[in-house]
Amino acid sequence: MPVIRKVVTKQTGHRPILINFDNSKVKPESVNTLEAQLYETVLSEKLIAVTSNKLLYTGEVEDDELYHNFIVIHKRDSDQITLFQYDRATVQARFNKKRKFEISPIKDNAAAELNKQFGSKKAKRVTEQRERLTMNIDAVKQQLEQTVAGLKVDNVEQVVENESIYRPKINRDASSPDGVYNLEDLVEAYILDTLAVEAGKIIEAGSADQFGFCKFVTTNMNKLLTSNISEEDKIRSLTIFLYIHYLIVYIKTPMKSITKKFVVCDKSVDINNHILKVFSEVGANGSRTRPLHMKDKALCYTMILAAIAMEFEVDVELLSKDLKIGMKKVVEVARILAFNMKANNKNIVQLKLPLPAPVAYSPKKGRR
Repeated sequence: MPVIRKVVTKQTGHRPILINFDNSKVKPESVNTLEAQLYETVLSEKLIAVTSNKLLYTGEVEDDELYHNFIVIHKRDSDQITLFQYDRATVQARFNKKRKFEISPIKDNAAAELNKQFGSKKAKRVTEQRERLTMNIDAVKQQLEQTVAGLKVDNVEQVVENESIYRPKINRDASSPDGVYNLEDLVEAYILDTLAVEAGKIIEAGSADQFGFCKFVTTNMNKLLTSNISEEDKIRSLTIFLYIHYLIVYIKTPMKSITKKFVVCDKSVDINNHILKVFSEVGANGSRTRPLHMKDKALCYTMILAAIAMEFEVDVELLSKDLKIGMKKVVEVARILAFNMKANNKNIVQLKLPLPAPVAYSPKKGRR
């Protein structure tokens, strides 16, 4: 059985780079016509440039600090394996933009006048037809304004729930509460599955008290552990609350601490990447930002995920305290997400049919 005898690692810039062409694969006979060069920008970003006989390809060298890539070298007559660390880059073709030449209106009118005075019969006829077809923009605009002025439009506010920057997609035609929101629209099942081992440890412990979760997560996990649901459903619900735990940790972490090396979940790379991708934005210089509306988005996701895991009931008082968001704001977001207040407990919201009417809400834009 082959055994790894040697692992070769080098600093960035000294490692081999595996280049992938975005438009197509390189033909074997064309490899010898390509030349590559590595460059470094003032921001210490590594750029790769590949030239062929006709085109220039450029791309950024991928630098993922969460894992490393290795090439496996195994000689047929040997049982030893050597691993060489390498980087990857995807390059795209760069095309020269052709200049666009615009005809000046003055020159266009002069040419038309010359055609009418000295042109042939055909040139005169074409010029006259072109002038008749030319629309007077001001006249058309005035005519449209007069037409629209005579129309009456009811001032009815339309609520388009599925066109929000942070609210998950809702299905108001669902026949049961579990069809109102789809778990896959929030977090894919294969991502949650990466936390199944951690969920199993919680089940073995019999309590979530010793794991250091926030009160909202701990309370709901303990309810799940004492419930009569199947082992499979219990694992799935626990993985959902584990995701909620890491999401709350991320939202409560000061933005100055969220650097390129920041890891919100050390138990799963998929969970870590999903939270950073969904609840942050990447600026033009590559730095990660977290606008304030991302906190609203996290609140929406947390409330819906918790409802899916806990038979469509959520304790908004505990959630408000853990996220440090006012109770009034949490209840308002619950109404927007089609939750109802529980009759005998104002701290609990329910997702049940029939759903309440849509609520119009516009988050403050430009907040940072």
